[in-house]
Amino acid sequence: MPQKPYSTQAVYELNKTTNYTILFQAFVFMQIFNQINCRKLGNTLNIFENFFNNWIFIGILITTFVVQMLLVEFGGLAVRCQPLDWIQNLVCLAIGAGGLLWGLLIKLVIKPDQFAGLRIDDTPLTEEERAVNVMTVRKGST
Repeated sequence: MPQKPYSTQAVYELNKTTNYTILFQAFVFMQIFNQINCRKLGNTLNIFENFFNNWIFIGILITTFVVQMLLVEFGGLAVRCQPLDWIQNLVCLAIGAGGLLWGLLIKLVIKPDQFAGLRIDDTPLTEEERAVNVMTVRKGST
């Protein structure tokens, strides 16, 4: 009986290099979508607001994507990758895009004012505080 191309049995029969390539591809796609998530901090839910105003950022995203696809498709033994078919690439892309949903969920659940106590004090140190810091560093190095 012919086996479905992506049945559970077929997945178990994928070789080790293919599994590592899928992991590598998904990881890089998660990084790409994380870069998009990191564009807007705080209460801003629309991470795509003014997205096309920064062409350097767009260029970096596109370059990362193209280089990743070229590495996987043509890198071969040099990068220890095996070419993936389009369904495997789409699965990796979907896994990476899941980071957008996680980013939205985190922004909805965790409010920025919960981190108010973690604010960094930007006032310069006094001479006394500076002397204490220097003495602490000296004691720790001996």
